[in-house]
Amino acid sequence: MRFIMADLNPSLEVRINPYSNNIIFMDGEFTGLYPDGTEFLSLALINSEGHELYLELSEYDPSRINDWVKINVLPRLTQEKVTKEEAKRCITQFVGSQKPYLVADVNDFDWMGICGLFGVFEQPFHYIPIDFATILFANGIDPDYNRIDLARALGIDTSKYKQHHALDDARILKKMYDKIRVIE
Repeated sequence: MRFIMADLNPSLEVRINPYSNNIIFMDGEFTGLYPDGTEFLSLALINSEGHELYLELSEYDPSRINDWVKINVLPRLTQEKVTKEEAKRCITQFVGSQKPYLVADVNDFDWMGICGLFGVFEQPFHYIPIDFATILFANGIDPDYNRIDLARALGIDTSKYKQHHALDDARILKKMYDKIRVIE
C-alpha cells in the first residue's frame, strides 16, 4: 500500500511494514505529565481486530490534576470508574497471554502509566513499546504534527471523535496506523 500525503508534502510517502501484527493500540489520559510517574484517569486499548477496552479509574491523587487536564480531560470522563486492581484485571483479560506490542502515540507517559499500574516486568505487554511519533519522524513528518490534522490528511473522518478522550484518541491512532501499514 502506498500513500502520498499531499497535504503535508506532495512527495512524502508514508509506509510501514511492521515486524509483528501482535499489537494493541493504547491511549491514556493522566492527572498530568510528571517526571516521577503518571497516574491514569482513563485508558483505552484496541487490538488489531478492532476490539476495544475503555476504563476510567477511581484511584488517583486529585492534587496532581493540573489546570489543563481540569479543562480538557475531566469533562470527558463520564463512565463508571474502576479501581486500579479492577483495571489490571480487565487489561490482563483483554490483552491475553501473547505479550503484544503496545503502540501509543507518544508512548513515554503511556508506558510509564502501564508500568506504574502493573510494575515494569509484570505488565501483560512486550517490554518494548512502539512509539507512533517515532514512526512519523522516521517518515519525515514532524512528530509534533497535530494528530487530528494528520488523520484528516490521511483521509480519516474525525468529526465523530473527541480529542483528549482516551478511546477516541486510540481509535484515531489505530486508523492512522492502518492507513500507513503495508498490506501484502
